Amino acid sequence: MNCCPRNMIEIYLDLCQWWEKSDWTGYKELGVEKSGKNAEGDSWWETWKEVLHQDEWSNLASIERSAEKQAKSGTENAGWYEKWWEKYDAKGWTEKGAHKYGRLNEQSWWEKWGEHYDGRGSVLKWTDKWAETQLGTKWGDKWEEKFYSGIGSRQGETWHVSPPGDRWSRTWGEEHFGNGKVHKYGKSTTGESWDIVVDEETYYEAEPHYGWADVVGDSSQLLSIKPRKRPPGVYPNLEFGPFPPPRDDKPPDFPPL
Repeated sequence: MNCCPRNMIEIYLDLCQWWEKSDWTGYKELGVEKSGKNAEGDSWWETWKEVLHQDEWSNLASIERSAEKQAKSGTENAGWYEKWWEKYDAKGWTEKGAHKYGRLNEQSWWEKWGEHYDGRGSVLKWTDKWAETQLGTKWGDKWEEKFYSGIGSRQGETWHVSPPGDRWSRTWGEEHFGNGKVHKYGKSTTGESWDIVVDEETYYEAEPHYGWADVVGDSSQLLSIKPRKRPPGVYPNLEFGPFPPPRDDKPPDFPPL
């Protein structure tokens, strides 16, 4: 892994180290950590990790990727931080998400978002963004959508708070029935409202654009890590009975925000 460009080592980069880990159960880990500081006092740090799990009982493989990054200005009251993660398994279950924060002098902002695919057609997506100033002004926007087999809903809110504490908001929603009909409704604190049913084609992404096959194809370095030998010892042979538990083929309930 080439994590330290040669022409940056003396100018900016203070630390760059990477690692590989594994054990006999099929666990493998690949990671890197970097940090640096320049003459003006600007500093930064980041770490990235990729992990392969192999379930001991079901033999189901999963891959997780995650990263954290942050930076701080040496001359201004400014900085930012973010972390993101991606999780995949061989049955098509996928989760992606991120948290971000930033500050520039008097203004701060935050952002969170997530995506969940259960591998059987159920999808949940959501995002929440907000910001504020030292004078007390605040504003934000959030939404979520849930779908399964063309049936689902979308809802959201945009809001604003002035320094004296006056609040304005507009909420909205959509119910998609899977038959070409969509119920749209909403209202705001200024008195506007709507509640209609329209003929409209429902569009949503039932599968992630980047899934299990993609992450396996891009993880050759992780997969090439040699596993450790199984340590000596006595391991019990557990019996769970001749019949496996019944499987619930209904889509799971969506997790709360």
